[in-house]
Amino acid sequence: MKLFRCSSLHKLMGDAQSIAQELRTEEIEALIKKRKRTDAESEMIEQLKVQSLSDTAKSEIRTIVKEDLTTFKSFKGNQYTAKGNALEDIAIDLSGKVRFKQYVKHQGRWENNLITGECDILDSNNDLIIDTKCTWDIGTHPFFQDEAQEKAKKAGYDWQMQGYMWLYGCQAAEVDFWLFPCPVELTSDWDDRNQLIDLVDKIDLRERLTTVRYVRDESMIQKIKDKIPHAQAYYEKLYQERIKAKVA
Repeated sequence: MKLFRCSSLHKLMGDAQSIAQELRTEEIEALIKKRKRTDAESEMIEQLKVQSLSDTAKSEIRTIVKEDLTTFKSFKGNQYTAKGNALEDIAIDLSGKVRFKQYVKHQGRWENNLITGECDILDSNNDLIIDTKCTWDIGTHPFFQDEAQEKAKKAGYDWQMQGYMWLYGCQAAEVDFWLFPCPVELTSDWDDRNQLIDLVDKIDLRERLTTVRYVRDESMIQKIKDKIPHAQAYYEKLYQERIKAKVA
């Protein structure tokens, strides 16, 4: 079965607006039409909604199927991701130093029968996972805690970290947002190098880190367990549809 990456979980976990057609039996159709339901009936309806995929989830799965069947990639990276990749080792090293530890990048993708993921830092002694994110400039860096929490949630790091904690058996996960001067080779002639490099350098390094912490949430992990089998089934349906449609 298809294993979904932790980084895509936030696109898969949204609640559907209605119960999926394949889950609608005559009994369920009758329940949907009822104006007054018992607590048990209402719980059944909610569980069926959890099992149903949202439009966003279906769209994401279609994209994944296209990528798996071809060499097409919906996202090949940009200057922002290039900066993060270039400075990842520095970010990991500094994330260790601020915690009085020596960290190196974790190697090896972990998986179970539903999801797969590879975190940046695995601190097994403290049941802790850390992911580092290098922001582009002062404007995009979350200097404030509420800003960092909003940025992390918008990017789906809340679901990603829950997936990691489930895979690695950890109790906490932290996202370190680091702001570093941009490597000059990643800038273009129309970029303002003063803003991307010089202004950043003027800020104390200790002020250029904002951390968002997550604790293991069994209810979110249970939702992953409930939802992903249906994502796998939809993926398999689409995959087989294209395989059967191939011209010999």
